[in-house]
Amino acid sequence: MEAAPVTAPNDIFQKALALHQRGQAAAAQALYAQVLALEPGHFDSLHLMGLTFIQAGEPARGVELIRRAIALRSGFAEAHYNLGNALLTLGRPGEALESFTTALKLKPDDAQYHLEAGNALKDLKRNGEAVAAYDAAIRLDPTLAEAFNNRGIALKDEGRPDAALASYDAAIRLRPRYAEAHSNRGNVLKELGRHGEALACHDAAIALRPGYAEAHYNRANVLGEMKRHDEALASYDEALRLRPGYAEAEHNKAQLLLGMGRLKEGFARYHWRWKSPAFTGAAPRTGLPAWRGETGGHVLLWGEQGIGDEIFHASMLSLLPHGMSVTVAADARLRGIYERSFPGLRLIASSDLEQALDEGLTAQAAMGDLGAILGVDDTTIAARRMPYLVADDARLALLRRDNPVLLQQPVCGLSWKSANKRFGAEKSLRLIDLAPLLQTEGVTFVNLQYGEVADEIAEVRDALGVRVHEVAGLDVFNDIDGLLALVAGCDGVLTTSNVTAHLAGALARPGVVLVPTGKGCLWYWQGGANNLWYPSLRRVAQQQAGQWQAAIHTAVASVKDIL
Repeated sequence: MEAAPVTAPNDIFQKALALHQRGQAAAAQALYAQVLALEPGHFDSLHLMGLTFIQAGEPARGVELIRRAIALRSGFAEAHYNLGNALLTLGRPGEALESFTTALKLKPDDAQYHLEAGNALKDLKRNGEAVAAYDAAIRLDPTLAEAFNNRGIALKDEGRPDAALASYDAAIRLRPRYAEAHSNRGNVLKELGRHGEALACHDAAIALRPGYAEAHYNRANVLGEMKRHDEALASYDEALRLRPGYAEAEHNKAQLLLGMGRLKEGFARYHWRWKSPAFTGAAPRTGLPAWRGETGGHVLLWGEQGIGDEIFHASMLSLLPHGMSVTVAADARLRGIYERSFPGLRLIASSDLEQALDEGLTAQAAMGDLGAILGVDDTTIAARRMPYLVADDARLALLRRDNPVLLQQPVCGLSWKSANKRFGAEKSLRLIDLAPLLQTEGVTFVNLQYGEVADEIAEVRDALGVRVHEVAGLDVFNDIDGLLALVAGCDGVLTTSNVTAHLAGALARPGVVLVPTGKGCLWYWQGGANNLWYPSLRRVAQQQAGQWQAAIHTAVASVKDIL
């Protein structure tokens, strides 16, 4: 009996290719595997089998196969392009960019290659270069709607909202039913404070694609800023129904609930921040189990986010069960303050955390999770010890000795900027903007603002004839304990939402906090004029994003009442 004839690898490959081209990737994949069993170095089968895995949602397998193909033949542009797409899907934009760059060297006139290079650059936050890549794609193919859309995203992230809107408009002209472009356009309009137009964009996106979870999420964000809270919650819920485990939606819903004063519900979801790409905090690797509120053992509580958030979260330390054995890891600048304010706790600098892990610790938790662990609500917040930070009286006496101007009451402390990387611009104003207050006679103004502010102080002196005193012997940024003492010596404080606001509130000093509307207004500054967390501070918010004038006039009247 004669043996069955062996089909040549190329014949099998041609059948596989035909199936692949008809969209039957799984069947093609099986035939590509047969080819490779007969001829392990078959370049096209390695490359295209890798592509079938990418198309099937297994990009890691695709990367492995395509890299084997490229090792055999490095001059095939499409293989580098497909490898780049797989790496981009895996969240490895740096490697993806290398692949797209190689593809473009081999085939520089391919618009799609420039588009994907732009996507990698966008993911790397190299937005200017991303815009240039999208421009190159558009020059090669002016009908490429996706390039205009993604160019809009990069322009928005680069802080060029008007150019972003024009790019989205171009994408929509080319493809009127482009749901992503409609929703992305709405995101820019929200940041510009044009909430009605933004909402219409997200509604248009949802009408085009009802199952578009991101559009429902974006719609919820707009409704939240419009104070249409119940509708915002409903939109978050729809986004989560469409995409269970959608971390950004869970996190923003938690913040909305917290801002509404529904603290138990909000804190119960607040842990989702750790899975949200927009959240910048990082959890230390302690190897310790999570603390859930049980008594006994020695619990490590660690600070998270910025120093202002650490001070804010410390407001819940007085709610810990009496007699607990607790170590708090905090910014080193807070150590002296915490040792004085919470004498029953052990304090270490966050930078020394690794060395402390072998010192009998049995469980750990982020300070921001205390709200959920302790079941915090408005009643328990009202029952906290207040003030909860204690200033160094001896340090204040030294500051007054070295700066007699501090004895010329009333003393008004001023802070007007935030260094927050995401929201600093939205939370900041210029010192000269406070002219209506600075021109008040009989008030001693003291600088509480960290950073390079000498030019602004000189501007006020030259333009208004008013001196804002810088206190000798105090580094406002690094010496937070000294800053706390200075705040304690002020009769009133006017500040934006920064570290100074938290220090004034934690000391229960009277003051006014200017907060932005929309972007940059953190959940604990939302609500009415009276703040649950810092009862001594009055909250004054912008009525329109980026417009401080009306808020400043309201704030000035409140500060004058305090002084």
